[in-house]
Amino acid sequence: MANGVRSFLPTDLPALVAHSGLGNENEAWPRERLGAGEAQATLSVVSHQLLTFARRRSAWVSVRRQRLQGLIGARQRGGNEAWEIDYLLDATRDRHVAVDLLECAIAEAGKEGAHKLFLRLACDSDLLQSARAAGFAAYQEETLYRRDGIASPPAAQMLRPSVASDSYPLFRLYCELTPEVTRRLEAATFGEWHAAQERRWLKNGLQLVQERDGQIGAQVRAGRLSQGLMLDFVLDATATSAVDGIVSAAAAAAESTAEPVFVLVPKAAESLARRLEEAGFTSQSEFVSLMRRTAKPLTMPKKVAVVAKNAVGV
Repeated sequence: MANGVRSFLPTDLPALVAHSGLGNENEAWPRERLGAGEAQATLSVVSHQLLTFARRRSAWVSVRRQRLQGLIGARQRGGNEAWEIDYLLDATRDRHVAVDLLECAIAEAGKEGAHKLFLRLACDSDLLQSARAAGFAAYQEETLYRRDGIASPPAAQMLRPSVASDSYPLFRLYCELTPEVTRRLEAATFGEWHAAQERRWLKNGLQLVQERDGQIGAQVRAGRLSQGLMLDFVLDATATSAVDGIVSAAAAAAESTAEPVFVLVPKAAESLARRLEEAGFTSQSEFVSLMRRTAKPLTMPKKVAVVAKNAVGV
């Protein structure tokens, strides 16, 4: 592989241990890291990769003279067709390893059957240029909002647990509310949408919907993380106008009314951002989501000699 990038091996542990105190941070932001504040330890990420090798995740490193130059980790999202980068570290001074790490992840994820590889970076990350050089395209800018607990909850909104039959109505809601330029890269079909769902952060979480007159107007996902309650919304205009009540209902359902509440809002959802600010949320940080179609290996057809049926000896 380019620039010495290869799969992680147990023999790389000494280099990771030596690097763990150097202060380089993980620059990939899967949803469960948002709002956490502290960097994720390099050694803990790779240890997790070793322990969960059979669960569709991989890691690759660049090591030179027993010194770690870079590390990248990738895993499945909602299905094998879509993977995401959950760890990205370039420890070189001129940041020259990131492109090779990303290109390695693109090729290897493709070999595992992925069609798309996702990556979320901070808007001010200097690895954005490396991501674009590796062929990643930005499809959405996002702002992380925070509120410290639920103060005086307004009238609760009627939410019910999501069931499997809600999938197609939720995909239609996504299509109605998401700009075409975003859908084209993130999820143009139902299959792509299903595979691209971020699910790891929802372990032991809730998936709720609001239904009015037989139509779903809101999807609410809630995950209890170490830094607080993470919420994710897809809301029509009516639900957006009542977002404060929806936040309170989701927090109550998750039994997490006293913890900090985080919401990641697309820049295109201006009305939702405005309503959250009116409800006491403040912006914390900004991110950009990127996507790259993977390099899938092609199988060459087997060559078979063509012999005429009337040939001598046939």
